[in-house]
Formats: sequence, C-alpha cells, structure tokens
Amino acid sequence: MGRHRIDTVTGAASGSGTGTVGRVYAGADARTRHAERLARLEDAGLELFATAGYQQTTVAAICELARVSRRHFYEQFGDREALLRHLYDGVQARGRAAVAAALVDGASGAGPEAVRDLVSRGLAAYIDAVLADPRGLRVAFVEVVSVSAELERFRMDNRAGWAAMVRAAAEEAGVHAAAPWAYAAFIPSVNEFLMAWWQHSDDHSDPAELVNVLTSVLTDLLVGAPSDRN
Repeated sequence: MGRHRIDTVTGAASGSGTGTVGRVYAGADARTRHAERLARLEDAGLELFATAGYQQTTVAAICELARVSRRHFYEQFGDREALLRHLYDGVQARGRAAVAAALVDGASGAGPEAVRDLVSRGLAAYIDAVLADPRGLRVAFVEVVSVSAELERFRMDNRAGWAAMVRAAAEEAGVHAAAPWAYAAFIPSVNEFLMAWWQHSDDHSDPAELVNVLTSVLTDLLVGAPSDRN
C-alpha cells in the first residue's frame, strides 16, 4: 500500500494570514508554502514516530527529514507532543468520517442480522481508512499511549466519542442499550485486533479475514452484552 499524507485536521497552529496572500517566492505564496511545510512535517512525523518511535525522535530530526527550520516547526506546533496529537487526531478523524459514511450509506433493517451488517460495513470502512497509511497504526495506537496526562485525557475523550457513535448505530439497528463498558471495550478491541493482524498477517493487502473475525466477535458483544439498567 502506498503511503499517503494524512489529512490535515485540527491540531496544527493556524497560519498567521488574514486573507492576504502575501509575497510570492519561487512561484508559491505564503499560504501555499505554509501548507507545504505542514505536509512535510506531517509526513516526517509519521515516518519517524512509526520507525524510530516518539520518545526517540527529536524536533531536530523531524525538521531535518521535513526540510524545514525549527522556527517553521514551532510556527505549526507548540512542541513535539502537539505534532503527535495532530497525527493521532488525523488518523481518528479519517476513521470516523469513513465509518459515518458507511453507516449512512447502508443503514437499513433491525435486529441481530442488521447489527452484523452494520458492524461489518463499519469495520471494513474503518480498517480501509486507517490502512491508507499504515504508519498511522503505530503512531495512533502505540506511540501515543501514556505520553502525558493531557494526551491521555484527549485519547479517552476520543474513545468516548467512538463509543457514543457505536451505541447510537447499534440502538438504531434495534439492539437494546448495553452497559457503558461494552461500548467502551468495543473501540480498543478493534485496534488490538488490527495491530495483531498487521503484525502477523502474510497478506496485508486483504483484511477480509480480519473484518470477518471482528464482525463475529463484536456483533456478539453488542447483541449479548448486559442491558444498561441506568
């Protein structure tokens, strides 16, 4: 699979322009150069965090690989952790958008079979979106863990958002409201399965087996989980 730059999402510092294009250098205006530097920093961060690891990567190394100055780095990000958070948020946002589109496009019916279909479609869309750049697997699911208390809160808030999405979709398909822990367990379970499959699969081009296994496991979790008595 080719490596594609992660979508730019909330997390990087915004440009200082207020609508003025600014002076042109080498055929590119200030806004274009700003976007190009951001793209190079994103790609360098993904590459180094996914290979050397976050803790072993310095701002200097990121700047060298991205071919930008430290000044330009700090125009985009407050520090190295801000870049990590931005990359993590990008992977998550891309996954959420793909799942939301898949659920809307195929929403129909109610009951266990509808839930199975919903889970299968959502999983396939999520996995396809995440694997658009496999470097995001290590960055978003390994390197981001336990970096700081603030980033952990951000991760947990993100997980709660995913849980709310799963709960709403399951209930729309006719599943009883399950205990909150069932939805909270759904999200890390998917990512753990995905990481294990990536590490041990001989054929990374076809995650169909992964989708099938996860669909069985997670459908049973949603349909058979204890009811929320609150």
